[in-house]
Amino acid sequence: MKIAAATIFYVIAGVVSGAPSASPVSSPVSDTARFSWEIPQGGLGSGTGFYAVSPAGDAAVFVVTSSLTVVILPNYRGRLEYQGNIAARNVTFTLSNIQTSDAGTYTCGDGGATIVIQNCGQKLVVLGKPTTPGRPVSTTPVYNQTVTLTCSSTSTTVPADHGLTLTYTWQRDNTDITVTSPGPPYIFTVSSRDSHSYRCRARESQGLESEWSQGYNMEPQYGPYQIYLTPSTSSYTVTEHQTLPSITCSALCRPGCSYRWLHNGTVFSSGATLSLGQADRSKTGSYRCQPSNTHGSSGSVTVSVDVQYPATVSMFTVNSLGGSVTVNESDPVTLRCQVDSNPRSVIRLLNGTEELTRADNSMTAEYRLESADCRQRGNYSCTATNNIGAPVSQRVELLVKCSPRLEETAAQQLKYAARLAGNVNVSVSVLAYPLPTFTWSRTTSTSQDLTGSSSPVSDISVTARLHLTNLQQQDFGDYSLTANNGEGGLVTYTVSVVSEGPPQIPTQFRDLDNATTSSVWLSWLPGFNGGNPQTFLLEYLKFESRTWTVYKTYADTGKMMVVEVTGLTRGDIHIFRLHARNDYMDSNRYVLVETRTAGDPPNQQNLETPCSCTGVIAGSTVGTLLLTLLIGGIVLMVLYRKVYKPRLGHILKETSLRKSTRNPETVEMDNRGYSSLADAAADTSTYEGMAETPPVTYESIKPSPYQNTGAHSQGPDNGNK
Repeated sequence: MKIAAATIFYVIAGVVSGAPSASPVSSPVSDTARFSWEIPQGGLGSGTGFYAVSPAGDAAVFVVTSSLTVVILPNYRGRLEYQGNIAARNVTFTLSNIQTSDAGTYTCGDGGATIVIQNCGQKLVVLGKPTTPGRPVSTTPVYNQTVTLTCSSTSTTVPADHGLTLTYTWQRDNTDITVTSPGPPYIFTVSSRDSHSYRCRARESQGLESEWSQGYNMEPQYGPYQIYLTPSTSSYTVTEHQTLPSITCSALCRPGCSYRWLHNGTVFSSGATLSLGQADRSKTGSYRCQPSNTHGSSGSVTVSVDVQYPATVSMFTVNSLGGSVTVNESDPVTLRCQVDSNPRSVIRLLNGTEELTRADNSMTAEYRLESADCRQRGNYSCTATNNIGAPVSQRVELLVKCSPRLEETAAQQLKYAARLAGNVNVSVSVLAYPLPTFTWSRTTSTSQDLTGSSSPVSDISVTARLHLTNLQQQDFGDYSLTANNGEGGLVTYTVSVVSEGPPQIPTQFRDLDNATTSSVWLSWLPGFNGGNPQTFLLEYLKFESRTWTVYKTYADTGKMMVVEVTGLTRGDIHIFRLHARNDYMDSNRYVLVETRTAGDPPNQQNLETPCSCTGVIAGSTVGTLLLTLLIGGIVLMVLYRKVYKPRLGHILKETSLRKSTRNPETVEMDNRGYSSLADAAADTSTYEGMAETPPVTYESIKPSPYQNTGAHSQGPDNGNK
């Protein structure tokens, strides 16, 4: 068909000088696209017609004549449908069965294809499916570090300047992942050590999605974790010389780990297996397996090995010296023992068999003597055991220099009894180190040989002896014994040889304050026995008959006597007297003591008997009872002052008068107990030899210092010095 040029308007596509006046139209292949734009003012200046030109730029799509007739060109017939209104300057049409060749910019022509109307036309974008992305690529994935996966696809939409963008969707193990910035890279922190498969696909805005890419199997790398041992035991306790098992260390790590073992912090071996072999004490401690790879050595596991062995005494000293150590008396002494053992030991420091101190679960033991005494000389030992092997011991010798002194069993005033023309063996035991030499002497003449002799009893004790025979009158009296060991000067003792006679009065007669309701405890120290075995007669006073009654006779034990007197009245005051006797006669006087049994007296018990009275009677009875007790107390006080105390004095006086004239007595009495009476301050008497306060207990009382010969004949000087 021939169209008059003067009546035609063109729509032209692809003319360079033209430009679209509306937003692009997007359409997939085979779909229908709808075009619509406005012809700018002045665009139809020639008035000869309107042309729509295809993107190829060399052919019209349709023509609208001046008579408003629409002519569709052959290539577009059957696909294009025009709905525009040229008079209203509107160009609208649809194009079906879109092909990629349809893509491009459709422009306008005024009366011809080459006469372009500026800013008139519209772009057709034919959407294509993006290419399938390749397998995602990744930086090296490391646990707890960021990793980047990259997805790459290409757009197939035309024309190439379509301006559309591609976005990407990710899946992990076929499950969608939300990506905040859906560009080609996917950046995230690796939060799992496990392997996962990642894939992606591309989507074009307003367009189509690509197929899923092939999966990328990501295996993160990581440092060692889940470290474990084979066997799983983490602590071994063995005895020295036993065999320890081989221990293998394993860990999860990617790439694989190397291993090393550290013993108490120092590298012990390399490799996963710890081989200790036969146990010795140097292998005690902790062994730490430390795996590592290119990502570090963040973890470890520890094996504890305890190699036990028997105790040995590594050091035992006196004042930091070993062997035999000499100190001066009164010097401080420190015994210290150090032990090597595993487990720790029970350590005992001994003086002979006497335990000085004990340290349990220890490696050291120490004992301190603030002031060394001569008697502490001896062999000291340190013993240790930890129940592995036999106990061990080490010994040191302590020597303590001291000047001579009497043994505790002797007194400074030594007495020996003998008869005229008889013999006596004098012996004095002396404590000293070094052992002293002795010299016997006398200020008055004697027929005796005073050479004497001595014999060691121990390393610190020696006995000096003097044998006197056929004693004459001038041989009785005092002898001097001088001891010298070069420590502290000469020491002299006086030894008295006296004639046999009566025993001396006992001393330190007292109540030990251990009374019960029916008994009391008494003690006394025996005096010199006069040269013959002595006994002690204990009597008590009966107030009713004013007589002394014998309680019991006791044999001399040579040390402090302690006796219990039983069968006494509850809460009563009791008077006891004591004297000594041997085959010659009694001691020349008594000693007395007052005691009181525990509890209330019988009369007070009767007053305190519970009453069953009630009400007003009970109240008045209590008041009457208190008044009665007050009056009764006053009466008892008066009776004691007016009756019993004078009577007691009279009884004691009578006792003194009745005493044998061959052995006149001086009465001694302990006045303890009277302080409970109202007039104690006024009437208390002080008796000879009883000024000292008796002890509460008697554990510290020393034995009698006197030595008895057992001779019976009497010689000159019947009195005892």
